[in-house]
Amino acid sequence: MRIAAIDIGTNSIHMVIADAIGVGAIEVVDRERDVVQIGRGSFSGHRLRREAIRRSVESLARFVQLARRLQTDRILCTATAAVREAQNGGELLQAARAASGVTPRVIPAEEEGRLIYLAVKEALQIGAAPSLIVDIGGGSVQFVVGDAEKLRLSTGAPLGALRLTELLPLSDPPTRGELERLRRHLRREARAALGRVAEFEPGRVFGSSGTIHALAQLAHWEEHGAAIPQINGYPLSLAAVDRQVKRLSRLSIAQRERLPGLDAHRAEIILPGAMVLRHVLDELGADGLIVSDFGVREGLVIDYIANHAEEVTQLAPLEDLRMRSVVQLLRKFGPSGPHPAHVARLALSLYDGFRPVHELPPETRDLLHYAALLHDVGSVVSFDGHAEHSGYIIRNGNLRGLSREEVEAIACVARYHGKGRPKKRDREFRDLRKKTRRTVRWLAALLRIAEGLDRSHYQLIRSLRVARRGERFSILVTARRDAKLELWAARRRLGLLAERIGSRKHPASVTVRLDRAADLARRATPEPKRAETPAVAPAAASPARPQPQTPARPSAPALKVVERR
Repeated sequence: MRIAAIDIGTNSIHMVIADAIGVGAIEVVDRERDVVQIGRGSFSGHRLRREAIRRSVESLARFVQLARRLQTDRILCTATAAVREAQNGGELLQAARAASGVTPRVIPAEEEGRLIYLAVKEALQIGAAPSLIVDIGGGSVQFVVGDAEKLRLSTGAPLGALRLTELLPLSDPPTRGELERLRRHLRREARAALGRVAEFEPGRVFGSSGTIHALAQLAHWEEHGAAIPQINGYPLSLAAVDRQVKRLSRLSIAQRERLPGLDAHRAEIILPGAMVLRHVLDELGADGLIVSDFGVREGLVIDYIANHAEEVTQLAPLEDLRMRSVVQLLRKFGPSGPHPAHVARLALSLYDGFRPVHELPPETRDLLHYAALLHDVGSVVSFDGHAEHSGYIIRNGNLRGLSREEVEAIACVARYHGKGRPKKRDREFRDLRKKTRRTVRWLAALLRIAEGLDRSHYQLIRSLRVARRGERFSILVTARRDAKLELWAARRRLGLLAERIGSRKHPASVTVRLDRAADLARRATPEPKRAETPAVAPAAASPARPQPQTPARPSAPALKVVERR
């Protein structure tokens, strides 16, 4: 399962895209960062500037587009201090939704700290004794105390690097008086939070965030003349931090921009951030910290995996984005039990049996598979009219990897799996291309018979095959035991298929009956213990979208999914 997490910070927007390689483990596949400074100019008046909102929304839209191109299954997005404190933060949320389809979730400071704890604990060995995690953002600094088992404290202070730059502006380069005023402000604003931290007597300090990464790179470049080979786990000493504070305070912003290891966008705000870190280490008597490359966004991914362990486990074997998307929608809205997968299996058998007649392109088999799995999701709204509700949910269910026309086709097939017939007076059906309308009619005809063959939802029909004599067709089914209800229901649903093979005026002869030969063979062989029907029926690979790990007609299901209860 692939997850994208976007963190709209006060200074930068960060995104990480990671694969869940198991419950509690992730593998980062891509990162992106854009310095938009949404908090620029907002701390005195508590309002986001329109230009900052525009920059942030455009950046977010690009991030979301990249995430979708990389076939992510979930896009998570949070906003922190600047948006949290702004009186017009809702404007950003609305604009973000309109531009990207994603609505950021504004999280409180305590939740921000919890996510940082989850991230750093994943990246580094925290140990059994309480440790402090420091995260210096653009709007605030987070102090998180925890051990390997438990988060013990999440608190913060309004000492973000961008906030300090705006509220306590420095000359270029700064004067001694300005630096002393900033130090007094740090002592005053950090006193309460650091007092709470000291109560836990943390043995070690860990650091995350761009400010701390930048300080580590500056120190390493100054000492070794090269970038840090691996930032995660890098030891940054108090002495090195102190040297950088003294160094930066002597330089102008233009001179800082030319320093190796420092992003030019951070040159203006790096000094206040460095002074915050030095003050924290001084006050706690720590001789340094260990740098983590994980932060809020990685915490978002880890938290999602922990709260959706079953979904992650079930979807892991599904490499096809389209099927993962269908299964996610099924698990969210679909009825529990094996009925959807059993209907899908029967529908695909009918598709294969009537292949010489319908002559549909091979990729349409996948569309039938998806429609069959999702045909009853509308029951979550109401059983009466559930076929129409299913079409609506599919149409608006954010199915990925499929074109709009394919989604509409799937929705229409599910819509017509019951009594309703495809008619041009139905707008959704009428708007399809002529070729797609023909596909929908055929697939709906097959699906409605498959649905009838599991009328009781007890999976009494084990298998089926299609026999043909001239222009007469027989659907021969093998049943576990008395399946009169299934046979009756399927026979009532033959009309649309008979018309597709023949015509409305002259429908073909199609019957449904027990396969006597197969039944005799079954009686002669003891029936094995019945296995639970998996939620995902086997699917054939289509030439248009090859699925190398899925055989053309597998005899066993590819995945077992435990349905939501």
